[in-house]
Parts: sequence; C-alpha cells; structure tokens
Amino acid sequence: MGMGACKTPQKDEILPPAECENTFPPSEYSVLGEESEEDDVALPPESVFPDKLSDSILYTDIRGKTVHDAVVPFTPQYPLWSDGAGKKRWVYLPECTPVDTSDMNVWRFPVGTRFFKEFSIDGKRIETRVIERIGEASRDFAYGSYLWNEDESEATLVSSEGLNNAKETSHDIPSKADCLRCHGSAPRGGGIPSRGLGFSAQQLNYEGDGLTLQQLVVSDKLTDPPAAAFSVPGSSTEKAALGYLHANCGSCHNASSDGLPQVDLNLWLDVETDSVEETGAWQTAVGKPTALFSDQHVNGRVVAGQPAQSAIWYRMSQRGNNAQMPPIGTEKLDESGLEIIFQWIEALP
Repeated sequence: MGMGACKTPQKDEILPPAECENTFPPSEYSVLGEESEEDDVALPPESVFPDKLSDSILYTDIRGKTVHDAVVPFTPQYPLWSDGAGKKRWVYLPECTPVDTSDMNVWRFPVGTRFFKEFSIDGKRIETRVIERIGEASRDFAYGSYLWNEDESEATLVSSEGLNNAKETSHDIPSKADCLRCHGSAPRGGGIPSRGLGFSAQQLNYEGDGLTLQQLVVSDKLTDPPAAAFSVPGSSTEKAALGYLHANCGSCHNASSDGLPQVDLNLWLDVETDSVEETGAWQTAVGKPTALFSDQHVNGRVVAGQPAQSAIWYRMSQRGNNAQMPPIGTEKLDESGLEIIFQWIEALP
C-alpha cells in the first residue's frame, strides 16, 4: 500500500469496539469525609466544586473569558425573569452518553452534565451558578454559586447560605435551599426531575442562539429524538402566554414527581399538546377556582376577560408580600410579562 492508504475491513472481520472518552469526567464525590471517624458523617454534594471558578471546567482563560470548546452556549426560547439581569448560559454534555429523552418532557441527563448561568447587572458580572449531576440517583445533583471580584478576573464559591445584595446591587445569590425550591428536591416540592429547567425540548425547539434541539438531534445527543415536529399551540398571544407561564411558573406548578403537591395547577407545557385547550394551563387554570389563595379582588385562577380578577395575573403583579409569585428569585415586577398574561386573559372568551 502507498502512503495514506487504509485497509477496508472484510465482511466477517470483527473490529474492536470504538472507545469513547469524555472531555471531562464527573466530579468525584465521596459520601464520607476522608478524616471522618463516624460512618454516618456525609459531605455536602457541593464539596465537588472548586473554590475558584477558574479551576472549574468553564473557562480555559478566565481573564480573557475564553470558554472551553466542550462547554456550549444555549439560550432558552422562553427565559426566566430575573429582575432584568443579563444572563448567559452554557452546558457540558458528556460525549459518551446521550441524554435520556424517553420522556421528551422531562429529560434525564448523564452523570457529569454541568450547567452554568452567568448573571450581570448593568454589564458587570455578579454571579455564575453551576449545577452538576454527580450520580445516578434522582437527587444526585450539586448546586453552587460563584461571586465575581471587582475586576472580573476571578469568582469565588459562595457558602450554601447564599448572599443578599451581592456587590452592593439588588441581586441576591440564592441559598442552596432556594435552589432546591426551584430546581427540585425541596421538602415541600417544586422543580422538575431533570433539574435543567431551561434546557429542554420545549425551550430549545427554535432557531435560537447557541445549542438547539435540532442540533442535538443531528449530533445524536438524544436517545429518543422527537417522533414528529411540534410547536407551542395557539395564536401569537397564546404562544407568548403559554411560554411565559412554562418558564416562570411551570418549574414549580407541574404534574411531575417534583411538582408542588399542595395545588393541582399545571403550567408546564408538554410537547404533545396540539391545541391550547389540551395544555395544563387551560385545563387547570382557565375557569378554575383558587385552591389556597384567597383575596377579595380575586375570583379564580384565570377568569376569562378579567385579568385583575385572575389570581395568576394578580399574584404576578405583587412583590414583597405573601401574594407574590414567583415567591423567590425576584424583587421587581416584570412589566413585559404582566402585559403578555394580561393580553391573553383579556382575550379569553
């Protein structure tokens, strides 16, 4: 054979199995402390995170803000309101194991998956959050937050208690307890089993910036690609409202094993819904009475044609009291979101 020629395998020739190596292995997590003298002393899962963000997998050059090629940016179709903070998001998906999408509405990520989200106020970096799947069990996730220094050359891991008014801004770094209330595993419910709230079929099913659902399908990153094309049902007004409720309310109000058990409200938007009337928002909110919330101005969860008498819109319009929704993660009204829900309810027959 000449230089550069390659041998074509014969039909009956057995080739060795292809080897695969992830760019980053899962963080090593030991349940017991190395110097523990007691068998039942457990380290918190967050012990897997380095003290400095520069020692994580996110950056190859933190001063130059050069992100590792294996850590890919993405943008959800319907973003969560965070008091107007600027946000960037990245994900690392282990190369050797696809995402389990046998349930297209609730993905199961391989061990070693990491999500990063950066928050900035007026163009200045404040916080970068990370979630990592550290084991196969449903609650094997670690949550951490890093606080950026003044010249943005480094960020340091914050304690599990969180930090209010970070860097003298109105931005609060959440406690671990608050992370669990939104993402899952909180004692009183809330969250989605995938824990990756903004990285889902519904959120990536558009031609957005960064990684999309179509790119995941083409690159064989999903065990079960969507059987057919899908989209959010309804008019532009209905799509905007259903998407907003999905992102801002559905992470707690959903029918999954982690959803809030106290009320039968489901605002998570499943991909199988072909009409507005089939959505959880329509079936559990429109024309339905409130279950726990009581106020003299409110007549039901969604009262057709009457936004101000609808608990969903009314509670979105509240801050700093027991009526506020969402109850955590925001101190400022989302005027754009309020208008989206107002227009939807006002147009309901």
